Amino acid sequence: MSYVSEHLNDPLDRTMNSSLSRRALVGKGLVAGAILAATAAGARGAAATAENGGADDGSDLATTTAALNLRSGAGPTYRVITVMPRGATITLQRVISNGYHYVSYKGQLGWAHRDYIIAQPWSPPPDPVITGRARTLSAVNLRSGPSTGHRVLRVLPAGATVDTSSQLHNGFRYVVHQGLAGWVADQYLYWPFDGVETFTTTARLNLRERPSSSARVLLIMPEGATVYAGSGTAPGFRQVTYKGVTGWAATAYLN
Repeated sequence: MSYVSEHLNDPLDRTMNSSLSRRALVGKGLVAGAILAATAAGARGAAATAENGGADDGSDLATTTAALNLRSGAGPTYRVITVMPRGATITLQRVISNGYHYVSYKGQLGWAHRDYIIAQPWSPPPDPVITGRARTLSAVNLRSGPSTGHRVLRVLPAGATVDTSSQLHNGFRYVVHQGLAGWVADQYLYWPFDGVETFTTTARLNLRERPSSSARVLLIMPEGATVYAGSGTAPGFRQVTYKGVTGWAATAYLN
């Protein structure tokens, strides 16, 4: 299989630069890996919010300006995972090494040459048109823009009520909380005011694949979690959705 080079006139993509050995490239890849590990650890250790991390400004989304290799490492000798077409939308992971961005494309993580990536423009929308009200499933950041790279305006507690709009961007919804407008990760919102039945778990509770105590556990819901009621019922079980995952929970522990 043949692949498109980062750039036909880029000597690093046709042959190794005499001053940059493969060992050096691997070393740079290891350094980048360490940076990624530190970044991930920092996100896990951040304040107890549902989504964290990032710099204080800028969008995570970008576009390829040419057919571009997604590689397994930050250099032209690394394996090509796939070729991203011109105009593809990718997500920047905010790590750069050896002239390559660490990016996500259609669920695949890899490295792409930064010369052929341009950040997507984003500008704040006008005042939102309020279309409903929602509550937060857990503590979550209210941000100044639709990405984890935007500034945190405040941390909304679990169960906070927000006025919601139909404006969605990059998985974030434009909302208003107590007069302050901002963006919240949409997966941490639910709409109990729109007639959707909800339950609260009275103990740590298994969300199972089927309505059986021997069925595979999809995840464990914490005590006090709010879940959406589904249409399925079975003896001793109810179909529910928690944080986007649908399964079956024992009705004895649903209030």
